[in-house]
Amino acid sequence: MKIARSGASACLDRQKIYVFGGCWDDVAADSSNWVEVYDIETDTWELLSVFTPKMPLKIQQSVVIYQKYVYMVDEDGQLFSSSTSEWKFETDGITESNPQNRNDWLFADHTLFCRGTGGKILWRFPLELDWNEVKGLEELQQQHCGFHIIKLCIYSSDSMAIFWEARPQGPDQILELWCAQISMTKHPQGGVLEIWGNIEWSAPVLSDSSYTGLNLLFAGSISV
Repeated sequence: MKIARSGASACLDRQKIYVFGGCWDDVAADSSNWVEVYDIETDTWELLSVFTPKMPLKIQQSVVIYQKYVYMVDEDGQLFSSSTSEWKFETDGITESNPQNRNDWLFADHTLFCRGTGGKILWRFPLELDWNEVKGLEELQQQHCGFHIIKLCIYSSDSMAIFWEARPQGPDQILELWCAQISMTKHPQGGVLEIWGNIEWSAPVLSDSSYTGLNLLFAGSISV
């Protein structure tokens, strides 16, 4: 990368990785340093010239590219958006509630998803502000003590994977990384739309007695 960053946020769109914010000191004052793009095909980094009414140092939420638009939330909960053709970020003063508890924003089937606290997956439509809970995850929440999702991953337009840590009771205390594939279905209930998750499978995908904790940076699905 061309600029040292801390507290940045990144998203993948087709063959490019967009990195936003995380610039500090005098570097942050120059908006030309604020967005950096990695082209996977050419293996090169490029700085983008952008306009924003505010230069947030930290991006609290992951950005989401939806119909050629970028959405982001800074550490104060302020919501910004820009088209990827003009790169002119704007805000209408809207603020996200509890931004520190809304992580891993994803977009699928015209819907935004994120992980909440207590092993919850939340959803809302892009033009709305109120988050709703995905129903049907009670089985996982009951089976795993302290169930807390650490990463979401989109499988397809109607399914995703979730990852969490588990430490089975016993003398060995082996730390495990679990994964579950969940299919999503939308159900209108009395005029109110609900999204239900159906657990297709769940299993540990990594285990080691030497681990004290895990930090899963990114997860993606591929066809083999």
